[in-house]
Amino acid sequence: MKTVESRGRLRRWTLRIGTIAVGVFLVALVIGWMLYRYIPAWYQPAYVPIEDEQPARDELGAAFTALSRGMGRGRPFDFRVKQHELNRWLVARDRIWPESKRWIPDQIQDPMILFEQDQVILAGTWRGPGPRTVVNIRLRVEMIDDQLRVRVMSVRGGALPIPLTPIKRQLARLEHDRAGPDRTLLPDGTSIVDAADGAPLPKDFPWTQPRGTFRIETLKVVPGELRVRLCPMQRPPSRRSRRLR
Repeated sequence: MKTVESRGRLRRWTLRIGTIAVGVFLVALVIGWMLYRYIPAWYQPAYVPIEDEQPARDELGAAFTALSRGMGRGRPFDFRVKQHELNRWLVARDRIWPESKRWIPDQIQDPMILFEQDQVILAGTWRGPGPRTVVNIRLRVEMIDDQLRVRVMSVRGGALPIPLTPIKRQLARLEHDRAGPDRTLLPDGTSIVDAADGAPLPKDFPWTQPRGTFRIETLKVVPGELRVRLCPMQRPPSRRSRRLR
């Protein structure tokens, strides 16, 4: 008789524990789904109507003109990029900045960049396979021992943390599609996957107008703005100087 009662108690406890486990699992699933579908309050992509495309294009042209003029002076100069201007260029990128498509996966729509103190947040709506969510990557940008480094602080779908491994696979696929096999998007040959792991980024880069090589001396991220100090390095001799030789 006692054996039957013990078995009955065991069945009841097993049933209760199973019910609790299923309940906890369902609650966790619902919470995870809510976190994944969460839209951060700061995620407010810019909107550029057709009638405002020309002013946005003019802003982009003026920024490149100011950059070229600074480089043509032959001495260090400061260059700043406003967050709201950059987001206006991004949202209308297909029409006014086609080159930016090299850096943005096709599955990401409504991209946005947020500048915070020493940090950059890259965000966009994921419209690829699976449920739609706001993917956001938080980066720490800093100069360490005269080296420019970008470290991935976190990756989230909504408010749900995402492992970095699948993100690296997407970055590798993006680099392969945009740059080609055995090539990189960065000019010095550094893979963007290695860069995400904290590998030093190239500080020297070529420019065409004026033609030459320039170096990033300092780079600072402050709320709403990116500040860069550029220094001309080596400039090729002009045609006139070559003829005089």
